[in-house]
Amino acid sequence: MRSEQDISLLIMHGLGVEGRATLPWFLERSTCRIIAIDKAEAVERLPEELRRNERISFVEENRVTIPEENHDTTLYLRSPGIPPRNKVVAAIAEAGIASTTPTGYWIAQHAPAGTITITGTKGKSSTASLTASLLKWCGVKAEEMGNIGRTPYEANPGPDTICVFELSSYMMHDLPQADIFHTVTSLYTEHTDWHGTHEAYAEAKMRPWFFDPPAPGLTSGELKPYLLEKPDGVRYFEDVVPITAGTIFLGQGLTFRPADYNEAFKAPTMVMALRTAIAIAKARGLAEPATMYDALEKHLPTWSGLECRQQIITSTDGKIWVDDSLATVPEATESALTRWARTPIHLILGGKDRGQSFGDLMATCALRQDVRIYGFGDTAGKIADAAEEAALGVRFHGAKTLEDAITMAAAAAKEGEIVLFSPAASSSEIHGNYKVRSGIFRQYASGGPGAKPGRA
Repeated sequence: MRSEQDISLLIMHGLGVEGRATLPWFLERSTCRIIAIDKAEAVERLPEELRRNERISFVEENRVTIPEENHDTTLYLRSPGIPPRNKVVAAIAEAGIASTTPTGYWIAQHAPAGTITITGTKGKSSTASLTASLLKWCGVKAEEMGNIGRTPYEANPGPDTICVFELSSYMMHDLPQADIFHTVTSLYTEHTDWHGTHEAYAEAKMRPWFFDPPAPGLTSGELKPYLLEKPDGVRYFEDVVPITAGTIFLGQGLTFRPADYNEAFKAPTMVMALRTAIAIAKARGLAEPATMYDALEKHLPTWSGLECRQQIITSTDGKIWVDDSLATVPEATESALTRWARTPIHLILGGKDRGQSFGDLMATCALRQDVRIYGFGDTAGKIADAAEEAALGVRFHGAKTLEDAITMAAAAAKEGEIVLFSPAASSSEIHGNYKVRSGIFRQYASGGPGAKPGRA
């Protein structure tokens, strides 16, 4: 892809977090003309200096016309959520115009060699956070960016910074060739509505390993069926940092049991995330086992985790409110159930139906007599069917909305019991994203209307 100075026209499709950060970057570093595509209300949210800039033309999607000339010096950047079937994306592809996401472009053009990219169906957020934290604890200059962190256009890290990117499959779909170290934490059925098939989703997640030359990296042995022709530079976590019964083997005879230092690591998925972070640091040659051991012993007890990932919310009703709204697959919800294996749980599930199965999750719930389920949203019917098959009986309750589900769970929960919002599905259109549904849950946890028993 061309550098900013060599681009004559930038087409920025979507003015979300990435798009808003990208515009001033190109205005400062390029003389290009810019076409920004989004709805009028998105344009109104821009700073006035961008709205009035003479180099930027704003247009809604249904009025877009692809320029007929200078395709070789035109760059199209799309907001990650815009799918391949979008008519503008299709027209750009037909015209042969270079395209990716803003983050993809920055990685290809500016990321220091060996930049760490992390993706996966579950675990990528915690893994990216722990990787950046571990490196900092070990005295390495590192910064986390990407899917739920800052954009690289805002961070603008220097060449001596180890960049740690959390990337979604939407970002991975058309990620350009780059000198990166790529990790895939896991692969489950997800985002088939966007990618079309699970195979296309998996291909996007593993894309850098099939660059020319392939990017090195790490993944779980569970991905072996996808890697019948595994590139030489890709290694399995199990071979780099073994783990047994919650104990991580750092190397040089050192072992570390994170649950002894931080209660969050009672969840197996959190132990796996930390093991992956250690494996990345070790495989990249960024920290020695002894250095990591000392850093973990000192800093892990105060690690507070990610917002919206098994996060305990302050409340005054004596109940334990847990926001796990980042859990978009059933496997992530099972992790939360494991963490609180000995406390009664009122589990709120539901969201957008993307083809996921709830059978295993309901079977897990059936093994515990102290779990009650409240299903809502597009997935409510599938959850109800899986609950019936698992013989959960009266422990399953259907709700029309998230608010109703929270109200029902709060009314049923006793003091000391857990109200757990771990939806096992992505956000439905009515909520837009995880932050919106998290905000609703937090409002109720803090004593909002949903905390009043009896409202149904």
